[in-house]
Amino acid sequence: MYAGFAFVYFEEERDAEDAIRGLDNIPFGYDRRRLSVEWAKGKRGRHRDDSRSVPNQRPTKTLFVINFDPIRTRERDVLRHFEPYGKVLHARIRRNFAFVQFATQEEATKALEATQRSKLLDRVVSVEYAFRDDRYDGPR
Repeated sequence: MYAGFAFVYFEEERDAEDAIRGLDNIPFGYDRRRLSVEWAKGKRGRHRDDSRSVPNQRPTKTLFVINFDPIRTRERDVLRHFEPYGKVLHARIRRNFAFVQFATQEEATKALEATQRSKLLDRVVSVEYAFRDDRYDGPR
């Protein structure tokens, strides 16, 4: 959870709809605040059926990683997690997501298959192909 909200990803849209119906407006936590559970709202009012709301299925050399601990996780942790599956050219953390670029698309596919729903510092991560290969321009 970050700044009072969280994003939850479901494999099936029906499961997300069930969660919205079942959890919206129920008391939660020690202070019994009411949850607001709804579809994510994208920039400029994009609808949830927008093609960018679905994970990229087209293989690329770059993986997109979410759900790691953004406070504790460092780039070296991400590198250690993914290096067993191929030559990692670059790993970059940006806020609460990371990009991991491999030398080949085959290595990226091997890493995605091996690390999807794996634990990185006690958090189960979600790994997808990035929508485009990461362009690394050096330290920022």
